[in-house]
Amino acid sequence: MIGFGPAQEYPLGRPFGIPLGIQTWLAYLLAAVVGFSVLSRRPLDGTWIVVLFASILLHEFGHALAARRAGDHVLRVTLHLLGGVTVRAGRTTASQDLRITALGPLVNVVLAGAAFAAWRAAGPSLPHWAAVVLYQALWSNVLLGAFNILPIHPLDGGTMARLLLQHRLGRGAAERLSLGLSIATLVVAAVWLIAAGWIGLLAVVLLAQLVALNVMEMRRVGPPSLAEVRGILAERGRRRERKRADRSREDRDERVLRDGPRLLDRALERGLGSLVPEERRLLMLHRRLIEIRVDSAPDAPDPRDLRLLEKHAMLGGSDLPH
Repeated sequence: MIGFGPAQEYPLGRPFGIPLGIQTWLAYLLAAVVGFSVLSRRPLDGTWIVVLFASILLHEFGHALAARRAGDHVLRVTLHLLGGVTVRAGRTTASQDLRITALGPLVNVVLAGAAFAAWRAAGPSLPHWAAVVLYQALWSNVLLGAFNILPIHPLDGGTMARLLLQHRLGRGAAERLSLGLSIATLVVAAVWLIAAGWIGLLAVVLLAQLVALNVMEMRRVGPPSLAEVRGILAERGRRRERKRADRSREDRDERVLRDGPRLLDRALERGLGSLVPEERRLLMLHRRLIEIRVDSAPDAPDPRDLRLLEKHAMLGGSDLPH
């Protein structure tokens, strides 16, 4: 989840041995919403915010426990007005960071699934208050999971986008390109919210905070360059070409292994002279593929492969053209 500026923080204990705190303004907001709902004798009106931040808390502990399992030191988990943040020492590799980051949204997916399963299992016998809480838990976690996988800095999706780009392009280019993707996603999200008529005070505050954080980060690392964009597009093109070449080679090898025994039997029966040059080359490749398969067999080679090699030896494979 995204971080928030420094503020006074109240400690809430050390669950799993990890210091947990809540920032002042969030504590005031929780107290105000819950207190107003109790005073108005409609306590269910205030459960949504408790369910929401309980889901955020579990999300953050998904990150924290995954980080600790990977050997990192978790300094603290803090809840704030815009979500939560897990602060750790950063002693993990990029691949471990990717798994740790993905664990947060995964926790929300599991919680949403559990809430839905409990609601379906209980059926009409479920008390009204329990149905409301499960409904709130379901949609809170669906929205949290979906929101956090958007490639927006500093959400989990933005972090994962940077780590994936970093694997291919290096840290600097990955940071700049992921920020460019983040700002483009924010623009699309703002247009979509306006077009859908869902823009409100909360959405405006959240978008403004995210834009401010992205601008601050871009000032630090710089904007993405056209050369870097062309580089990633060229890399994608090269990967597609390699995949096509690999598929073509696999198709050829499959054809050779399928047609090779028939050509081998014809050559043994009628002699190599009965084969055209292309068929002789195919027969030579067939022998090599069978040899590779025999040599790489984890246990005893397939007896059928051994019989094919015997036939090649009878034919005199060394006379095949190179």
